[in-house]
Amino acid sequence: MFDQDLDLKIKEHEEKIEELRQLKEAQAKRQEGYDLYHEQVRNLFDEYGISEYDIFDVRAKAIVDWLKAHGKKADKPAFFEELQSYFGRQSGSKGSRKAAKPAKSTGPKLEIGVYVHPNTGERIEKKRRNPKTLDEWIEAFGIEEVAQWREATE
Repeated sequence: MFDQDLDLKIKEHEEKIEELRQLKEAQAKRQEGYDLYHEQVRNLFDEYGISEYDIFDVRAKAIVDWLKAHGKKADKPAFFEELQSYFGRQSGSKGSRKAAKPAKSTGPKLEIGVYVHPNTGERIEKKRRNPKTLDEWIEAFGIEEVAQWREATE
């Protein structure tokens, strides 16, 4: 009825809270270091008249090497998929977000026209692709049989 271990649970939660406070302080210190670094880099850029583009251009090989090294790891950086998708769209390769089109059938094809089922009298017009019903007929009776059901054009 009553939980006898409440003090133990409180102690466990207090330990977890302290751990989270330490993580928060470490993160704040890292952010402070990043802000200071960014400010000093901006000052250097201004002092020497350089831009981020200049830095990236000079460091391009190192950046590419870094990306290649991280691309082989199982835990790729979060931006990696975005880059793959972007460059896939640019080059039309497999990294694209668009799904690849299925390969077209290379088997025998029916000619464009009207097909009439001999038993039911149902008429199906094929313009480009086979309508679903026509595909069902082909599956049930075979393409050679269904090809014979095409109405003669005058």
